[in-house]
Amino acid sequence: MNIEKEIEQVGAPAKSITSQDMDCETAALLRAVIRPLFAGAASWANLADTLREKGYRLAFQSGRMCLMDRATGKRLCGLRFLDIELKDLVRRMGRPVVVARGDRADGELLRARPATGGS
Repeated sequence: MNIEKEIEQVGAPAKSITSQDMDCETAALLRAVIRPLFAGAASWANLADTLREKGYRLAFQSGRMCLMDRATGKRLCGLRFLDIELKDLVRRMGRPVVVARGDRADGELLRARPATGGS
C-alpha cells in the first residue's frame, strides 16, 4: 500500500493520544492528513463537516482552538501543533461562531449562528 492510500484511510485514532504522546512519525502523518482539510475549507461549517467525517471536531480549551477526538471528547492537539494560525483562518473564513462552556475560556464551535427567536 502506498502512502497516499494510507493517508486517505486515516481517521480518528483508535485510542486517546495527545500531541505530547505522539512520536514524530505519527505527528507528521496527522499533520499531513489534517492540514489540507483546513487549507481546503471554504467556511467554518465546511471545515466542521469535513473534520466530523474524519472523527474530529474543533473546540476551544482555555482560550485556544484545539482539535478534539469526537469519540472520546479529548483534546488531540492545538492549532500551533498543526502549524496553523487562528488569525489566518479568521482572515479567510471570518470569525467562528462559538458558544461558551464553563468558566475557563472553553467553548464549542457551531456550524452556523443560532436562529434568533423574534416575532
